[in-house]
Amino acid sequence: MYFGSVRFFKNLIFVSVCILIVVPTVFAFKFHHDALASQGTMIADDSPVHASPETVFEPDGTDNVPADDPELSAEAEASLVTADAPAYQLLYEDFYAPQPYGATERLEKTAYLTFDDGPSERTDEILDVLAQKDVKATFFVIGHEDEADLARMRRIVEEGHTIGMHSYSHDYARVYASVESFLDEFYRIFKQIQEATGITPTAFRFPGGSINGYDGGFYQEILSEMMRRGFVPYDWNLSSEDAATGRILSVDTLVSNVVRNAGGKVRCFILFHDNANKVTSAKAVGPVIDRLRDMGFSLAPITPSTLPVLYSYPE
Repeated sequence: MYFGSVRFFKNLIFVSVCILIVVPTVFAFKFHHDALASQGTMIADDSPVHASPETVFEPDGTDNVPADDPELSAEAEASLVTADAPAYQLLYEDFYAPQPYGATERLEKTAYLTFDDGPSERTDEILDVLAQKDVKATFFVIGHEDEADLARMRRIVEEGHTIGMHSYSHDYARVYASVESFLDEFYRIFKQIQEATGITPTAFRFPGGSINGYDGGFYQEILSEMMRRGFVPYDWNLSSEDAATGRILSVDTLVSNVVRNAGGKVRCFILFHDNANKVTSAKAVGPVIDRLRDMGFSLAPITPSTLPVLYSYPE
């Protein structure tokens, strides 16, 4: 008789073991599937979006827009700001670069001469040297009301150099009082450059550099907002040190400071100043150009596509 036989109990044990294996396995697969679906939702909803040189960062959570999208205008960019965005995003509707952020070009063995805090009569001297040497450079200017200085802004542009923004007042306490103050300062110099030269500037430099002891609490907000508007920030990785002390350094010292630190660099963003008292700085420009060329560097102006060097605060 089968029921109650040894064979019956063997088959009963076999079926029980199968049930104990199959049922937990089915539930395990179902739990794993549900967990993956839940994780996918969390990634889509909660993971942070990081800005990159190829995208325009939208703090309100809208999709990133490719930087080379030909359909994106300043007006379209502004329209992407939503009602829950920071209030400063609604300031200055015309304070946008002509194109979205797209700085990706990295030219090797290239030196970029940059001059801060002008224009002044030193700017004329530097422009004369640059013309003689057939070199284009970049001038980060501050606000001036004197007609002679406005004419110097025009000359910078007319002679093929890049003009960038360096704030209107260069007063650190005023510039870095808040994000709104920063935007106000840069909007003023933005408009002055436009009105004086007919050019809409794209490049900007933080007064004192991006790490300066004044903007630590909201540096990332400033940077994100300016880049959202299409502007490209430039620090430097090599300094003539013409503003490092309260005294005027000799021409030889300035040239040595540049040349000594240029060796081994792939790209040099060189800091000079062209405010009125930098007499030796203007005289050092010619020798610096000659020495850099001897070292194999090409000299170029910053353009909207030039990949910047930018300091960052430590984590």
